[in-house]
Amino acid sequence: MKEMISSLQNPKIKELVRFRDKNGKVSACDILIEDEREIVRAIDAGIKFRDVFICEEIFGRYEKDILNEIAKLTDNIFYLTKAVFEKIAYKSQPFGIIIKAEFQALNLQDIDPECSFILIAESVEKPGNLGALIRTADGAGIDTIILADKITDYRNPNVIRASTGTIFSKKIIEASTDDTIAYLKSKKFQIVSADPYGETVYLDADFTKKTAIVVGSEAFGLSESMKKNADILVSIPMKGVADSLNVNQAATIILYEALRQRSR
Repeated sequence: MKEMISSLQNPKIKELVRFRDKNGKVSACDILIEDEREIVRAIDAGIKFRDVFICEEIFGRYEKDILNEIAKLTDNIFYLTKAVFEKIAYKSQPFGIIIKAEFQALNLQDIDPECSFILIAESVEKPGNLGALIRTADGAGIDTIILADKITDYRNPNVIRASTGTIFSKKIIEASTDDTIAYLKSKKFQIVSADPYGETVYLDADFTKKTAIVVGSEAFGLSESMKKNADILVSIPMKGVADSLNVNQAATIILYEALRQRSR
């Protein structure tokens, strides 16, 4: 017989509400996953599921098939009433499954020694932008993303959603800007930093080398340390009145030029 959780005072429910309200900043390694595409990609990436919360009242076309896959991974499946489920869901029209999973950021020492192409997001403020950067990096063939002097937590639900679950197949590294620079120099990476006033147009940069591409805060740009230590400061030509693009738009242009060069 399925046990139905119908009280908002249930300890597991109170914990999830706190997790949601604090955008994930209550645990060093837990993350919430709650949409079809993100859940499927988490399964494919072998993410460890802790607890699974189900609301059969709002099940649609795909939930049952996905639940069959989830049941192979964990026995910790809890059934919720619609009212309780909607309380813990981040979306206003939720998918019928929410998963609490283990997904922890790594350290610089965890980067593969053979890695030769890295994206660094320095102090990116908006969760949607960070998630979109991760999705773009995935498309460009990047497996390692360093969050330098992070502002936005990678566990924020909007990061997960904007990444469309590609985050689960990436190595997410958290480090200070100074430690990141020291690591890149020690491993002989070329540091290519995106800056609206960079003297090198991105098309003229050589991305075939061992390269780390750096994008920064939309409000303040790159830190002085990251600018000073860059091997190349690249810019994107702007013909209108705006002096810069959205951070993900800029990263997309530069990363796909790098991919083009590295695929020749």
